[in-house]
Amino acid sequence: EDKVVQSPLSLVVHEGDTVTLNCSYEVTNFQSLLWYKQEKKAPTFLFMLTSSGIEKKSGRLSSILDKKELFSILNTATQTGDSAIYLCAVEAQCSLVTCSLYSNSTAEALQL
Repeated sequence: EDKVVQSPLSLVVHEGDTVTLNCSYEVTNFQSLLWYKQEKKAPTFLFMLTSSGIEKKSGRLSSILDKKELFSILNTATQTGDSAIYLCAVEAQCSLVTCSLYSNSTAEALQL
């Protein structure tokens, strides 16, 4: 069965802390992994990674697909504006007829 799991499920940190959020997955047809940040409205896209060992950075955030089936996002020097729900999802390979997105079943809240 395909699944996506985030850990920890919720987290309270102090301003200035460094935080790592993990997303592990087991899917049949892997294409890419995505991170989103959701505050009060619809989720905002943060990162998409498709290859193992590749790291992407955006400001204080960085994300790496560090080994098969584990995808992490690192937030350095957290600020109050980082308080949100962070969501990871796995995009499956598409056929000519169908394409699936496996999302995590539980949201991960980062509270500052």
